[in-house]
Amino acid sequence: MSDHDYGDVFVDGEDLMAAERPDCVIPYRSIIIYRYYDEASKDFGTGETPPIEHFAKGLGKLILRLRDKICADSKNAMKPRDFRVYLVAHSMGGLVCRAFLQNPKLGTAEARGLVDKFFTYATPHNGIDMRIVRNVPAWLSFGDANNFNREKMSGYLALKRSDDVSVVKNFPPERIFNLVGTNPRDYTVAGGLSSWAAGDASDGLVRIENATTHGPGPDGKDITSPRAFVHRSHSGHYGIVNSEEGYQNLTRFLFGALRVDGILDIDEITLPAEVQRASDDEKDVRASYQFEVAASVRGCQWQITRREVRENSAIFRSYDALFPKKGKKRTPDRSQSPHLFSLFLDPSKSVKASGSVSFALDLKVLVPDYEVAGVLFMKRHYEGGFILRELILVEVFADETAPGGWRVKYGYQQTNPGKPGVEALTHPLDGGAGIAFDLPIEQKTRPGMSGTLRIEARPWT
Repeated sequence: MSDHDYGDVFVDGEDLMAAERPDCVIPYRSIIIYRYYDEASKDFGTGETPPIEHFAKGLGKLILRLRDKICADSKNAMKPRDFRVYLVAHSMGGLVCRAFLQNPKLGTAEARGLVDKFFTYATPHNGIDMRIVRNVPAWLSFGDANNFNREKMSGYLALKRSDDVSVVKNFPPERIFNLVGTNPRDYTVAGGLSSWAAGDASDGLVRIENATTHGPGPDGKDITSPRAFVHRSHSGHYGIVNSEEGYQNLTRFLFGALRVDGILDIDEITLPAEVQRASDDEKDVRASYQFEVAASVRGCQWQITRREVRENSAIFRSYDALFPKKGKKRTPDRSQSPHLFSLFLDPSKSVKASGSVSFALDLKVLVPDYEVAGVLFMKRHYEGGFILRELILVEVFADETAPGGWRVKYGYQQTNPGKPGVEALTHPLDGGAGIAFDLPIEQKTRPGMSGTLRIEARPWT
């Protein structure tokens, strides 16, 4: 409201959305809360909870009613064909939105076409899993928990029955943002029983692995929705909704002008000398790599995304996945290249003097757990050690003369603290929608690694 001139739709206690009087006008920049739970309240409704399909249909009707009211007011200067909304949802609210967007039976194409972007906080996109019982059973109706059963979800999301119901159809997956919580300890529902059942790699209710979406892109290939990871719980005093990280990711996704992604292409990983000799002797060698990443925006005291081992959110890859063996050779599998981050940058929050936007990326590759012929190799192992660490600074300037309209500088904190000074050699992305540049990443000492940090920047509207 204060940063982007939005307002609510209540005047002297009256809901302008429900009012029929012609003087009850609604500005285009308004925040409307879909109070779908009111129907399940004994005070406002019947006390019986309708199914998600009912809520999804109601969302479509609300969007159409909002369009009609806003376009009827000449002060908004808004035509029906230009009207758009953003959907912002927490937890089960995200499933209500997905049911509306994905299932053609739960609303009209007209209403769905009015949705521009969709942001979810801690939504169980692939259901809820618990210790012992795994996926919530369909017969568990207490607290509407069966809404998170994958078989039931496949029905209201119009998907085939599968162990993966996080697939998005009928809406661009790249225009959905998933904010994922990684702090189960501060979720105190049911005296902490919920967080115990969900496990450490969760927000106390939703497991990290179940909190994101993916789906077919414009070319039919599967793509992941942009996401960020924050050390917040599902709700409560330290919850994800009332977090600074949540607000900053939300506003940048909705109002930013540039999307930046980082992908780490690994060309080679060297093993300790003893492990390499065992591998050369054709002994069974295994290694598990953890990639930690934290990204922060210049001038701010919070991290916009963070994935760490101690928060059970680091990116995991096995040596065999990164370098599958074909005969006696191992070549990198680029489909396994870790996608480190997706950031949305807003030039309106930039430094006034330069007009640039800037962020820092703290990347660590931890020393793996090696296993030789089924036995852990612990020589020279120090817990928390890493084979690579770089703090990389990136600054982007709007420049009409540069490729893609953006000029980029980068630097390393250890050589020039706080000041990116190297001009990046950018090149157009395939299709011309954006630019990219490559940064070499190398640690020569064994165990070490070499590769390329690929940074891609795309215009975002």
